[in-house]
Amino acid sequence: MKKGDARRQQILETAERLFYQNGYENTSVQAILDEMNLSKGGFYHHFESKMALLEEICVHKAEAAYEEMEQVMYDGSLGAVDKLNALLGRSGLLDQNNVDFLALMLDVAYRGGSAVLRERMKQASMDRALTYMNAILAQGLHEQSFYTQHQEDIGKLIIMLGFNLTDEIAAAMASDGAAQAVIGRVINLLDTYRSAIETLLCAPYGSVTLYSARYIVDMYCKLKGLSVPPDFSLDE
Repeated sequence: MKKGDARRQQILETAERLFYQNGYENTSVQAILDEMNLSKGGFYHHFESKMALLEEICVHKAEAAYEEMEQVMYDGSLGAVDKLNALLGRSGLLDQNNVDFLALMLDVAYRGGSAVLRERMKQASMDRALTYMNAILAQGLHEQSFYTQHQEDIGKLIIMLGFNLTDEIAAAMASDGAAQAVIGRVINLLDTYRSAIETLLCAPYGSVTLYSARYIVDMYCKLKGLSVPPDFSLDE
């Protein structure tokens, strides 16, 4: 890694840590500079603003969410349905192991209303996700796991629906609604998306799996800092 690239990565890692620790609004560019003993010129050589820095963090997260898909796609033992479920599970916002990133996005991109940031994440995901999706659909049609007369466009439609789903889920979680109502809303949205995909692809009922109700409850509790899951009826 070149020296300039290494410094850029250090800025990203430092800023991400401070954003998680103090919040985006409470982390100034100067705070990042002080943490790294870096000059303003050194910062602005790499990033034109704090928002540009956050956008790049989001792009890296979106790219990382698909890294493991390479191995999945070349696994000859997996059918198209298995690969489709693996792809649909690559949503960085719903990763239990990265709740800090979810909290950051809810604060800036949803409560803060930064539509530009939301669109940047979608753009970073679209090309790679669509490449995988089209290959999966081709395999599924060959295996007769799926059926559609619109192979050229159906993959992009499913991904775009997924982006809208993410927006709806994030908006629900960013709200101040009661835990049971928010969790119920998220689970219903996921079930609607699952049903829509199966209908669009003429896939067997129940073949598409997203996130279980238990997973959503656990993730919500991590996000809200709840030690005990809300009193919620789960359909496992």
